[in-house]
Amino acid sequence: MNFIGLWSLALLGSQFTSVIATPLRVPQVPFAEPSLLPQDETVQKWTSQDVKDQEMAKLLNQYAPIFKLSKDERYFPSSVDYMLPHYSFIEDVSGDTYPANHTILTPCHLDTLPLAGAYLFLSINEPHNPQPSLLEKESHYLYGPAGQEEELEKRKKNNERGRIEEPVYGFWVDQNRGVVDLWYWAFYPLNFGKPAGRLGILGNHVADWEHLRVRIVDGVPVSADYSTHEGGRLSAGTVRWEDVEKVHDRPVAYVAMGSHGVWPEPGDHVYADLGNIFKIVDKTDDEGPIWDTLDNVIPVRYWANAHDRTRVRHAGKDSWRNFKGRWGNKGETDCWWHPITGFCQVVDAPPGPNRDFGVPPECIVAPRATEYSTYNFYLSSHAVEWAEENGITMVEVEQTCERPRRGKGDDDTSVEDVETWSTKGSILFRGKDQHSAHLPECKGVQSSVRGYRISLCLINGQCLTTSRERRICSYEPGERGNKPGGAVIVNDIDDWRWNY
Repeated sequence: MNFIGLWSLALLGSQFTSVIATPLRVPQVPFAEPSLLPQDETVQKWTSQDVKDQEMAKLLNQYAPIFKLSKDERYFPSSVDYMLPHYSFIEDVSGDTYPANHTILTPCHLDTLPLAGAYLFLSINEPHNPQPSLLEKESHYLYGPAGQEEELEKRKKNNERGRIEEPVYGFWVDQNRGVVDLWYWAFYPLNFGKPAGRLGILGNHVADWEHLRVRIVDGVPVSADYSTHEGGRLSAGTVRWEDVEKVHDRPVAYVAMGSHGVWPEPGDHVYADLGNIFKIVDKTDDEGPIWDTLDNVIPVRYWANAHDRTRVRHAGKDSWRNFKGRWGNKGETDCWWHPITGFCQVVDAPPGPNRDFGVPPECIVAPRATEYSTYNFYLSSHAVEWAEENGITMVEVEQTCERPRRGKGDDDTSVEDVETWSTKGSILFRGKDQHSAHLPECKGVQSSVRGYRISLCLINGQCLTTSRERRICSYEPGERGNKPGGAVIVNDIDDWRWNY
């Protein structure tokens, strides 16, 4: 959903809540990165389970998360195998439909659809617009296995809160330099949206994928990324491992009722507040069923070759992971407010976990410093090649600073009401070696570092290209939680690749 649509609905009805798409700044791309989507030329077939796979399967299980669902949850997780037989037809982006062929809609053959399913929506015939519930019995499979009649009560024998027994899909991603990212993906047959006053429940969609990422460096966990809906600034983001709630050193995550966003603590989480007109809230609590994924993580290799970032092309019963399409129906377009907002009560289903996992965390966890900031970072091999071909001799490092903007008589300031500025410095281009730069601290009351970016420049100071900004989450060593600082020490171990 876009901001225009949200503002329109704010005027159309009270108590509006929904999901906002994160706007992205378009970067200048100086070179062509290999596609991270599964194109034939960048994907290798992988069928073996070598020693590395076995080690990573153990690592995925060692940090298998514990998801705590809300006491009011009605739409529970399932496996992919549970959902596939229920698809009735396939719809393309133009609206043409085709009957489901269930010899193809299987874990082994789903990727044999044209273009591996790109631009296709796996669709169901049954009613799937809860307002506020699914009344038709034929739709009740959308509640998931634990949501079937009396099933959750049966699962309360050994745990009075009930337990979830479905698997999660764990991808391990070797990022080099001792970095391994563990991605845990959960599937739900239905996403329950948010109340929007007289407009009903908005944001419902068939199928829902949510995830949690744990970053391991040299065998030690350093952070966890809690993802919510579209991710980015709408999520809790990166949490330092010391601040992660854990059970036996495994992360605990709280799942939002209905929409299944993943949060690091229970409570009401406002992930958008537009002009104090309405708030978009994820509700979590520590009273519902527990989904302990220990010994129930299905391990998946991501890179066939981590050095050149060649993607695995899965085979056999794992082939569904190559599927590029959407896991549910297209959204409705027949509501009266669709021309204004671009969406109705039912919205497009999401894609699955066939996504880009070679990306950095939401923010770089960095200790606070005094007087000046230090930035240590690397360029990817493709960035280095482009730089050498174009006569790059200097790298400009730009530190973004921010502080609250206050006017006369202001008693408080919105989180988004901030002013920003930057400090810059240039260093010699060092190719594939680590680059290191020092910049003066962000000066002023309540000033802090927000992030940094880099530019590749010629000897005369002309910069030919500038990267995106990477966010920084600073902390005070020995203390819990993030703490804004005017200077930081950044050891960035993710290669700069320009598009992220």
